Amino acid sequence: MSDCLIKAFSGCACPPGECAQKPVTPAPVTFISWWTQAITCLTFGFLAAIVTAAWMETQFKNQDLNHQEQVSWK
Repeated sequence: MSDCLIKAFSGCACPPGECAQKPVTPAPVTFISWWTQAITCLTFGFLAAIVTAAWMETQFKNQDLNHQEQVSWK
């Protein structure tokens, strides 16, 4: 019977006489709670901020080293 459900939900055509009935149970729907979504969003945002800050630090360090000769001290 599980093969019938898989075939019915995947849209495959069944041979005559096999899986003639429609499935009794609806297709499984997964629901992710808002708490899990919020934690995931905050985690990815935090990681993106760390990666961006590290990249910007190297960019500014290189820029400072390239322009240090041009700074005039009075």
